[in-house]
Amino acid sequence: MIDKTLTGVTFFDERFGGTYRHRPMILCGRAGTGKTVFALQFVMHGILQDERCLLLSAWRANDLVIFAESLGFPISQAIDAGRLIVLEYNQYVPGRDKEWNMVLPPEGFLQLEEVIRTQAVQRVVLDTVLPWVCMREQHRLDEHLFSFVRAFDRMQVTTVLTLPKPVSPLAFRIKNTLENLVPVSVTLAREPNNPTPLWIVSKYLGENRIAGGTPYRIARGSGIEAIPLPASAASPAPAPAPSPAIEPLPVRPNHSEPAIKPDTPPVAGKPIKFSSIMPGLDRITPIPERRKLNRPF
Repeated sequence: MIDKTLTGVTFFDERFGGTYRHRPMILCGRAGTGKTVFALQFVMHGILQDERCLLLSAWRANDLVIFAESLGFPISQAIDAGRLIVLEYNQYVPGRDKEWNMVLPPEGFLQLEEVIRTQAVQRVVLDTVLPWVCMREQHRLDEHLFSFVRAFDRMQVTTVLTLPKPVSPLAFRIKNTLENLVPVSVTLAREPNNPTPLWIVSKYLGENRIAGGTPYRIARGSGIEAIPLPASAASPAPAPAPSPAIEPLPVRPNHSEPAIKPDTPPVAGKPIKFSSIMPGLDRITPIPERRKLNRPF
């Protein structure tokens, strides 16, 4: 049976019914567009639905708690109550741009899987998923990504995988391959000449017609929410009645689409370039330290 679960983003949930339960979804965007805000929003909504959640973040765990509290998300209470497990990537190195140094060892995923299974986790966020999907053997990348996504399917958890905006051929290959493997993909876009970001549903399995981007803002206590339309746009004045002798012509909507650039094949041996810098990582440290999950990845 196909089932869905709410994400906590009201306008998205109302339009699509949420995301598919027990399946991963992709959230991609440049730094500052709200990927971590959505991660917190997603787990907090899961907690409200009495689900146990896990959030693995590139943020220092204590900093993430401070950031969440500033947004009005009381994750400290959820952690103390055992409803939320916060893990952090260790050895954060600001300024590192060689993603080859970020590959996590295979046993790291086995330990993450053990935490998910033994703690009966139902929602998982990997913010960012980058360290899990980068690999030196580029010829095995597609197989690796397929196995990675299917592993979360087998664990029967609803998962959010965040990615920074790709800016190189290999980074686009990773994003496009992941997007082909998951049922839902969302892009948080911000144009240089427009300060208002857009929530763009790049893919939603089963939907033939996907609406354009939704302008959004980040509000305390609710996270990502749609920007209300002006009163004139929300309630347009009624058009005058047409003359009986002349029938009005239908207005043809403008469906112009942006040009699509052909994919550029990846260049072997080149590092992956993303628009935001991520840390070099080799283990994960649970928070708080007193929990039994305290062992390195």
